[in-house]
Amino acid sequence: MKNTVLIISLLALLLASCSKLERNEKKFFKGMQDEDYEVSVQAFNEFTDWMQRDRSTMTYDFKLMREKMGMKIATSEDGKLRCYSWPTNVNDTIQVYANIIQWVAGDNFVGFNGPIDKLLAGRNANIKKESTMAHSIDTIFELKATNPTVYLIMQSYRNMYGRNRAYVSAAFVDGVVLRLLPFFFDGTEIAGNYEFNGAAKPSIDDLFKWDEKTLQFKAYQTDDNYNIIPGKYAVYQLDKHRFVRLAEQDQPTINN
Repeated sequence: MKNTVLIISLLALLLASCSKLERNEKKFFKGMQDEDYEVSVQAFNEFTDWMQRDRSTMTYDFKLMREKMGMKIATSEDGKLRCYSWPTNVNDTIQVYANIIQWVAGDNFVGFNGPIDKLLAGRNANIKKESTMAHSIDTIFELKATNPTVYLIMQSYRNMYGRNRAYVSAAFVDGVVLRLLPFFFDGTEIAGNYEFNGAAKPSIDDLFKWDEKTLQFKAYQTDDNYNIIPGKYAVYQLDKHRFVRLAEQDQPTINN
């Protein structure tokens, strides 16, 4: 009998929590879509503040915002790192995104609002430089073979010339801080980052690949005309503390 009462109580708490999350999502979505600029800004600020304080948001689906705002949610396999990104209407020339990052460090929950590169690399956003702004955060690869766990965070954006870029940064949780791992890709800060053509971005699997068995990471390559070369990748082998880029003759043949 006691077990039944406990289960019912837990279910009631779970339903109440889900109901609150759903109500907040609807409220903030409505506010951010308001035609009054001040109302939409206030709703955005309240939403990002909530996301940085409420740990329960880290496992919420945000179905409404994903469907209506184009929000993307990337979550690490261990569930300890989650990144949100969605397009805004800040600039007519290039696509500007919003970013929110959440992570767990022991018993601590931490949230950050702003370009993820500002958090990791200390870059201040500059509307004239697409590389410094908040980008679409597309996926997270988790490297289980490292200690502490390293997360490869893939970002992408379209520049003012109509070409795309996609790149991966490496980060880890240091205490309660999410930090960049500099020079992790054989002396470079990021992998990928080549300009490429295309009205639609290729799938993640066509741009970057992580093989847990061979501990190899592969990043797309382009030709002189900014076209992605099918099946050709820069291949990195995970060493103890970083990736080492393999020479052309040592790289495996990849069949798509």
